[in-house]
Amino acid sequence: MAINNSYEYINENSIHEDLLCSICTDPFEDPVSANQCGHVFCRKCITDTFCNTPRCPTCRHDLVLEDFHPVTLRPFLNQLNQLLVKCKSCSQINIQRGNFQDHMANCEKVILLCPAAHLKCDWKGQRHEMQDHVTICSLIKFQPAIDELNTVIKKQSEQIHCLYTILEKISSNHKKVCEESYMGTEVYCDVCTRKLAFGELKHRLHYCPQTDICSNCIKQHFP
Repeated sequence: MAINNSYEYINENSIHEDLLCSICTDPFEDPVSANQCGHVFCRKCITDTFCNTPRCPTCRHDLVLEDFHPVTLRPFLNQLNQLLVKCKSCSQINIQRGNFQDHMANCEKVILLCPAAHLKCDWKGQRHEMQDHVTICSLIKFQPAIDELNTVIKKQSEQIHCLYTILEKISSNHKKVCEESYMGTEVYCDVCTRKLAFGELKHRLHYCPQTDICSNCIKQHFP
């Protein structure tokens, strides 16, 4: 259940039982324990188990997921990190589990997706094949234009949020007395909540006597 599909353990039968999760029977991955009983499980294992039975699988103590916290005992974590594994992609052996991610970052046999996979390119292949694909993938060439469009969309979303804030404030405040005076009261920007200085009041975006947008927000969202 909690096993990493990218590697397999070497001499798995010789791994000490104290390092094995009682749910999946594999060495702990992201181990967590409950303060109430001290039993340790893989985070994924105990999370999946609690979907059906909200109690400790070992002692049956009633618990909630919030009772489980990451194991921080360094000698215990070191033992897990020092377990030897074999890469399923390139078959290299005697890799310490704690160093496996570093190995994967350079493994030539690992299967990768195209950088434009989110644009529906369905290519996948080994790392050493990536460069050849990148030179011919037409979808990758669209990436700069898409990034630019995403920037525009993000900016427009911020503007919409700003306008929504204004409209929401207007709708709310028109239920009150709209002619309420500002004299003697503190005024805050309805977008960034910054307090407006006295000199800024005449520059505020003022659709309603109780709706104020500071000049900085106007410049930021409506250049």
